[in-house]
Amino acid sequence: MKYIASLLLLAGISAVKAYDYCNACGVVLEEDGVKWGVENNDWCIIPSKCSNTSALNKCFSFPEYLCCDGCNVVEETAEGKWGIENNYWCGIKNSCFGGSDNNEPAKPAFNYNPALQFKEAPYDYQNPCQQAGKIVKESYNGINGGNTLNVYLPYGYDKNKQYNIFYLMHGGGENEGTIFGNDVKLNNILDHMIMKGELEPLIVVTPTFNRCEAGTFYREFRESVIPFVEGKYSTYAKSTSPADIKASRMHRAYGGFSMGSVSTWAVLINSLDIVAYYMPLSGDNWVGNGGYGKAKSVADAIDKSGLSKNQYFIFCATGSEDIAYPNMNPQIDEMKKMPQFVYTSDFSKGNFYYLVANGKTHWWGYVKHYVYDALPYFFHE
Repeated sequence: MKYIASLLLLAGISAVKAYDYCNACGVVLEEDGVKWGVENNDWCIIPSKCSNTSALNKCFSFPEYLCCDGCNVVEETAEGKWGIENNYWCGIKNSCFGGSDNNEPAKPAFNYNPALQFKEAPYDYQNPCQQAGKIVKESYNGINGGNTLNVYLPYGYDKNKQYNIFYLMHGGGENEGTIFGNDVKLNNILDHMIMKGELEPLIVVTPTFNRCEAGTFYREFRESVIPFVEGKYSTYAKSTSPADIKASRMHRAYGGFSMGSVSTWAVLINSLDIVAYYMPLSGDNWVGNGGYGKAKSVADAIDKSGLSKNQYFIFCATGSEDIAYPNMNPQIDEMKKMPQFVYTSDFSKGNFYYLVANGKTHWWGYVKHYVYDALPYFFHE
């Protein structure tokens, strides 16, 4: 360290001190394998996180400025969007806005249909796909005791990438194996959609409420399922701390069929702080009496959350011959009248939609096509 010591002495800085790590990555000098920078008129050591190979450094501002951990934009220049973290400027990653973090521009806006109609997935999507994802059965200890769930990982899953995550709940008399089982095979449809570029690769989790009740599962979901799954698999949550789970809510969705839809409304009412997208399928809200009471309990939860209208999204669906249709309609009609809900399937302009499939009944054979229609509309805002 002879040369660096000489520089320090010339600068009038004592060489006998402990140096802090730099907050940025600009290298002024490298000697004896140590990289040095200067900040606040003092020498600092370039930290290992400044490595070019680090997944943390995929943004426009690196290496002059580190990439932000979060997505809060403070200023925008010709170079890109900037944030401030730990009192230092940092570059906002493209992934905050649906793009790639490999210094590529953000992807174009999603082409929404503002009045989406029911459409079945192509018949061959129900057959095995040449680029098949992986289904992993997991066991965990939750607040209601030991339990199991299934995790769908898309083809080419990479633990170093971040993925949106969709929790999808089964109906009454079913379990966590139903949705990826032989009677539904939703994984085949997901595989084909991803391979054809109709759906961004994502993680899909099928838990079960069979250790509690559909309407109370939100507690296990919050306290046990999310920490277990997102502590093991790569999502947008930096960690499983409450703060990081909340910070990543725009990349998390929850849906369900029949009693799973009941659980979806319950998650919405009790977990808006950690989930942004909801897909209740063939099931109404069980909190409140009558259409107005059920709608109001949802609206009240939204008001309590303090969220803006572009921070929560609800895509409902059922069939016109479904046993749930007469129960859903009064609630949906009342929600359409309330200011908390802007009715359109263009989620760049609204936050609430109700797809009705003519002639379809209460059966996963139809419901899986609702998922095919709705899921591509998630995670763009």
